[in-house]
Amino acid sequence: MKFLAIGNANIDITVFVDKIPDQDEASEALAAIIRAGGSASNFAMASARLGIDTSIISSIGDDPLGRIYLGTLEREGVDINQVKIVEGRRSGLVVILNVLGESRRMIENLGANEELLPEDVMRRKDLLEAADVVHIASVKIPIAEAVIKAKSEEVSWDPGSRILTNNKEDVLRLLNGVNRIFLNLKEAEILSGKGDLEKAAQKIAQKGPKEVFIKMGAKGSLAWIDGSICFVKAIPVNVVDTTGAGDVFAAAYLAARAKGFSPGKSIRLANAAAALAISRPGTSYGLPVWDEIVAMEFISYGKDTNCQNLN
Repeated sequence: MKFLAIGNANIDITVFVDKIPDQDEASEALAAIIRAGGSASNFAMASARLGIDTSIISSIGDDPLGRIYLGTLEREGVDINQVKIVEGRRSGLVVILNVLGESRRMIENLGANEELLPEDVMRRKDLLEAADVVHIASVKIPIAEAVIKAKSEEVSWDPGSRILTNNKEDVLRLLNGVNRIFLNLKEAEILSGKGDLEKAAQKIAQKGPKEVFIKMGAKGSLAWIDGSICFVKAIPVNVVDTTGAGDVFAAAYLAARAKGFSPGKSIRLANAAAALAISRPGTSYGLPVWDEIVAMEFISYGKDTNCQNLN
């Protein structure tokens, strides 16, 4: 089984603080972590950790940040041979502020991610064709178009809020070539124009995807799969860092399906993976292995395999 991820390559600097300092004020961080990140990169590391043969197409600069990125992904078992290294550009950088008791804040600079082009994808058409699943995340519309053109099936897409906000009609136009789409609550509402989640999932599915996933955070996950709604409650945990949780969810779901599990069981396993990830600081440091996910899923959900009613 081979997965291919396409999208951003970043270095994330995550800082944990008890409050944001005022102007001309300094405060001491409770903790700080520097790690590889980016939605597609998180997905690639998570799926490799789960035993899936995983490659990535991304773009970095020829700088120390890029070397940290390559080293991290290689240690996680991701094939980095298709990573584009751009001379004279700095690698993507994201500063993540985790304030105690509040939602995270993110400040991004795309850097060399802007150098990832549709032709970089098309030159690797053989790699796309050989992959059992191609997962694209937070990529620009021309790259999404190139992937969908080159890969006739098993395309998984996590567009991200920025792309959806600025390119809603383009995303809707391309959904006919996508097998699965992963969204959060806000993204599902933007794309569908519906506040009701079941209606939102159904409307998005009418555009083409066989499976539509809406990640609901602490409430759980809702999916529209082959004409039916499946809702699975979240696993309550002590939340430390939510960065990359959606990418871990997608990787675990797709890995579970690749291992032969049913959609409902796969969603529960994905919820378990996300719960483990958010209970640990730093995505690449906190990625769960398969046995942890299986144990967490069984302890939390038991033997029940039925989807639940959203209400």
